[in-house]
Amino acid sequence: MDFTVIDFETATSERASACEVGVCVVENGTITKTQSWLIQPPGNNYDYANIMVHGITPQMTADAADFPTVWNEVSGLLSGKDVIAHYSPFDMGVIRDECDLHGLQYPQFRFMCSCSLSKFIRPGLPSYSLESLCRFFGINSDGHHRAAADCEMTAKLFLNLVALSDCTDFDSICKKYSYQMGSFSNDDYIPFKRTFRHEKSVDAFLKNYEPDTDMFDDTNPFFHKSVVFTGKMYKNRVDLLKMVADVGGIPADNITKTTDFLVVGQQDYRFVGEDGMSGKQKKAIKLIEEGQPLTILSESEFMEMILGVK
Repeated sequence: MDFTVIDFETATSERASACEVGVCVVENGTITKTQSWLIQPPGNNYDYANIMVHGITPQMTADAADFPTVWNEVSGLLSGKDVIAHYSPFDMGVIRDECDLHGLQYPQFRFMCSCSLSKFIRPGLPSYSLESLCRFFGINSDGHHRAAADCEMTAKLFLNLVALSDCTDFDSICKKYSYQMGSFSNDDYIPFKRTFRHEKSVDAFLKNYEPDTDMFDDTNPFFHKSVVFTGKMYKNRVDLLKMVADVGGIPADNITKTTDFLVVGQQDYRFVGEDGMSGKQKKAIKLIEEGQPLTILSESEFMEMILGVK
């Protein structure tokens, strides 16, 4: 298991304000190198809140090199590697924004997010912050929020996750937990994200199912109405779509300007993020705000309406 861990600290709320970067190299399951670089952010400006998190001050980076100079060395340690970051949207966002700001080529590597992955390899924990996970696995967290320390913590955490997964390489981890590897390549960026197992069965149903038109019910509230589902339902997604089709409704899997109902099930924070809403729900709310007569229902409300229960 060979990989490289990267971690950034930033001076302000802007991601293109890196003030420190750390790298930890793991070869054959063993940490072989850990190194960090201070970086002078634009104007050497800092937000007080950021200083309180990592303790890096303007005095510490007054004579430090700028991002392009440091990145010239760091990118060579990442090129062509499998890279790990804890909460990769942040660290990959720093790389993207800094490269865009300074007109640098994107690096070329694949990456995983140890935070996202840990929620599936070791579900049920109260917190998936780096410090909490290290505490759970008995990993020393001294120096947390400095780049070198966070890189070593993340490396040790990921090795524990690999051991729990019973997988031997990155591709098998992705296959087992339904992930797509993230990647940078030249001017392209692909996020590390989940792939959804239900898509093939839903697509097949929508393409191939032919309901019995003699069973249509023109008094049903879903007759000739477009219905979309999002989130985890108590009933199987295909069974719900079949119920819509069988009363003469229009089952669909995407929100459009012709959607009449969105049925929202339990939203898994591992998929939808901290705001608790799927992309479908966000799009539906936007369309409602624009004046579209679209109704959002819970699964229980949907069941009561389609079955005529009062």
